[in-house]
Amino acid sequence: MKKITIVLSVAVLALLCVFSSCQFGCIKGSGNANTETRNLGNFKRIEIQGGFKVHLKQDSSMDVKVTADDNLMKYIRTSISNGTLHIYSKKSLCSKTDMAINIGVGQLQLIRAEGAIELTGEGKLNVQNIKFDLSGANRITLDLDAANIKTDASGANELHLSGQAASHTIDMSGSGKVFAFDMPTGDYSIETAGASHCEINVLKTLKINTTGASDVQYKGSPSTIQNQKSGASKVTKVD
Repeated sequence: MKKITIVLSVAVLALLCVFSSCQFGCIKGSGNANTETRNLGNFKRIEIQGGFKVHLKQDSSMDVKVTADDNLMKYIRTSISNGTLHIYSKKSLCSKTDMAINIGVGQLQLIRAEGAIELTGEGKLNVQNIKFDLSGANRITLDLDAANIKTDASGANELHLSGQAASHTIDMSGSGKVFAFDMPTGDYSIETAGASHCEINVLKTLKINTTGASDVQYKGSPSTIQNQKSGASKVTKVD
């Protein structure tokens, strides 16, 4: 219980840092929106911190387009290191327009989000193995054609997935949610703690280890189910 409380506290603090920063000495935006295109090079991983709205589109350009108030542009940092695109703000910013990042991606392997990132995709993204590493109160909405997906999440994250995958491994703590009824997946392995909620569509095998007040709802008729649960956790088959 103590661990769960700590995780939830971190999520609340992340939200407070993002949404209350305008009251604590942040740099105020001019209200004049500007967009910069930053050609940084090739990358397969994305690490982003803060309160940005991120939009992904699969293309070969790998351009990074940043939109924010013109006087804040210099504080929004984008760089590539060892195949990883890093996005963060150097200062606490209060933009009067949405701070938006539009990214052209190729074969994506990792999305790491910290804070209150809202990430969406345009069309279907084709990937092989992809990992979501989420902390805070992020919201991810993607349509994927994937081989293997791995999700590590702590806090109050939401993951909305559609498409299809061969396997998905989930390790989640706090009050996170996964909505994936529209993503038929061969094999699922789920480990949750706290008050997490998962909605999945499984075809072959389902392995579940839940504690606390976690809730797993599944569609499909897997041939193998391993269910280990404790506390007030629930596992339910739905039509």
